[in-house]
Order: sequence, then structure tokens, then C-alpha cells
Amino acid sequence: KNAEISFLINSDLEKKHFYFHWSNYLKMIENLAFGELSFHKIYSYAYDLRPQLYEVLLDSGYFRDATLKEHSHINGNYLDVVIHSKLNKKI
Repeated sequence: KNAEISFLINSDLEKKHFYFHWSNYLKMIENLAFGELSFHKIYSYAYDLRPQLYEVLLDSGYFRDATLKEHSHINGNYLDVVIHSKLNKKI
């Protein structure tokens, strides 16, 4: 009853409207995950490259669940992976 969530957005939209689209996506996916599917937990798994993502998650009630230090090797660099989670409080 746990699921990773992910969101891909056109780069042009990301520059100006990232917060708007990401927060709307979170509302829709939460309705599906918690309301329809009765999941216990949903979470994002993100390379520590896009800090603007964290603001939206925190504002939407997610908590920083874990930081996996130097977990991924990308383009010659080791990057942290940051996991934000939200629990279904109705269960």
C-alpha cells in the first residue's frame, strides 16, 4: 500500500508554472492514491538537483522522510537522493 509518485513536465512550463502544475498534480494523485486505492503512503524519490520541488512538497503536507547520501552517480558526480512522503491519515 505504498507507491512512488513522479511528475514530468515540459521544460518551458517548468520555468514559469512549476509550482502551479506540480501542486495540482499532487492533489489529483493524492485523491487517487488515498481515496480510490486506499494507499497508506505515497512518496517522491528525487535526485538533489531541483530544490524548487521540495517547497511544493512541503507546502502540500509532505515530510522529508530520508536523504540517501551520494546514492546516485550521474555525469561523474555522486548525488544525494531525497525522499519526501505523505501518509494517508484516514486509515
